[in-house]
Amino acid sequence: MDPTRTFVKNVKRIVFKVGTAVVTRADGRLAVGRVGAIFEELQALNSEGYEIILVSSGAVGAGRQRLKYRKLVNSSFADLQKPQVELNGKACAGVGQNGLMALYDNLFSQLDITSSQLLVTDNDFKNQDFRTQLRETVNTLLSLRSIPIFNENDAISSRKAPYEDSSGIFWDNDSLAALLALELHADLLVLLSDVDGLFSGPPTDPNSKLIHTYIKEKHQEIITFGEKSRVGRGGMHAKVKAAINSAEAGTPVIIIKYVYHIITLGCE
Repeated sequence: MDPTRTFVKNVKRIVFKVGTAVVTRADGRLAVGRVGAIFEELQALNSEGYEIILVSSGAVGAGRQRLKYRKLVNSSFADLQKPQVELNGKACAGVGQNGLMALYDNLFSQLDITSSQLLVTDNDFKNQDFRTQLRETVNTLLSLRSIPIFNENDAISSRKAPYEDSSGIFWDNDSLAALLALELHADLLVLLSDVDGLFSGPPTDPNSKLIHTYIKEKHQEIITFGEKSRVGRGGMHAKVKAAINSAEAGTPVIIIKYVYHIITLGCE
């Protein structure tokens, strides 16, 4: 095991977060093979006794793809000549969440895993009774070897695009994952990305270097972040911010690419 990652040796409860860029392809469709491979890794950890909590983005992107197709087939030639209005993101979330969970439930069922869905909003966490019930529900699900799947309930959330307000309790699924790691007393937070990890600059820049261990005092002034995620509202900047918050609260964090073999993190 990597000696610099000894903090993963005795973990039991792990929060995994997958973003839109991980669960969807470049054309917006769900990346079934990629998601299936990740789920096989999670199933292996689950069978070894680890408590797995999944935070997944992707509902808005998946729903937008389906609604664009539905709008196209129901439009006349004259309609298509008119300026096209951007689809409502909350409507996309409502459609996409349904399809996303249908896929997840099917894939997990093939692996003999029972999954469960929990949708939350920023306002929910302002209620202490909600937080208490959340912990009780998740603890029950984990005791039954079920994998809880969290997502922000974008369809009814009061948050407005472009989601730039970071004054709330959480403001994207990266910060939600960090919040859940704290609330649910996780031993480790793993943020899966579509790049190899945290770089000193945009990953496409040949001069950018991979940062193995982030030290806030050393690295916060030298990192140049690239554009946000191609499809989600987060990106590496959001991941680092969430990671810092989580680490400062006592939960260690690893940012890795989704193709990385999760079991080789050294959890034992």
